[in-house]
Amino acid sequence: MSKKHGLKSIVVLCMLLVFLSASTIASASATVELKWSQPQVADHPWTVIGQKICDEVEKETNGRIKITQYPSNSLGTETEALNMLRDGSLAILTSGPAIFDSFYDPVQVFALPYLFKDKEQAYKILEGEIGQKIFNDIILKKSGIRTIAFWYFGIRTLTTKDIEVKKPSDLEGVKVRSQDDPVAINVIRALGASPIPVSFTELYISLQTGVVQGQENPIATIYFQKFYEVQKYIILTNHSVHLGTVSVSEKIWQELSKEDQKIILDVFQKNKPLIDQEIDGNNEEYIEFMKQKGVKVITPDVEAFSAYAKESIQKAYGSNKEWMDLIKQIDDAK
Repeated sequence: MSKKHGLKSIVVLCMLLVFLSASTIASASATVELKWSQPQVADHPWTVIGQKICDEVEKETNGRIKITQYPSNSLGTETEALNMLRDGSLAILTSGPAIFDSFYDPVQVFALPYLFKDKEQAYKILEGEIGQKIFNDIILKKSGIRTIAFWYFGIRTLTTKDIEVKKPSDLEGVKVRSQDDPVAINVIRALGASPIPVSFTELYISLQTGVVQGQENPIATIYFQKFYEVQKYIILTNHSVHLGTVSVSEKIWQELSKEDQKIILDVFQKNKPLIDQEIDGNNEEYIEFMKQKGVKVITPDVEAFSAYAKESIQKAYGSNKEWMDLIKQIDDAK
């Protein structure tokens, strides 16, 4: 081989090596960017721990996956976000079980009052055989949405503006905010009040102006949304142990490697106890702060509320065999 041809071969080889090296670097540095819609404000425990998860996933995947949160439903309503999950324009959504009712109507039983006594019982059902069958079999097949975690939202309790409540009859004729769906409306009726549908984004002003006289949410939400500024009483009905759902677009999920799927699941599982701790661990501090702002905390007759709710639920759904069968399964598994 001539020196000329030999030199040419060396040049070609070097160019090939440079190209392959550049391709490898580009491949290694390619980042999958995932959008995560959060319903709560930036300083709510869900969003705070959510950011920790985003940071850890990016670190554990060596930058392959970057998750960006969008608090306060800034990408759209939860219904809009649900549709975005289905078409793959959104990767992750934190919401609640009842949002999947169009795919499996009985999922709404998880919103009923006094279904669980504590979060441990709720986790047992939702993370166990019953919950996995509902969310990652029935609903997954119909919707193309996978649920990868259940997040504790707190124990829902009641607040009122100017009415001291100790038993269900005290709520007769009292306008209490509900979400705009039949089950949420019946939950308020099951407490003895008159439900008035109001969107969450309009709730503060509705409480302030008297459109509604009360609302129900966990202590942490009452604190972070500053409802204590427009409510005088917190009534510890403790009527609902609320677990949220963290769901992913199955379309996007299946585009990830098994390794990255496992990393994401592991990071979520690792941080779940922090959410429990943040939600419940600071309740006494939140309550004390709200007391200092003039809020009065009432311990009502919870047994009376539970009995009233049970009767009300039976009246509303007793003829629905599918719902009653699921409630029985849950009761048996508890």
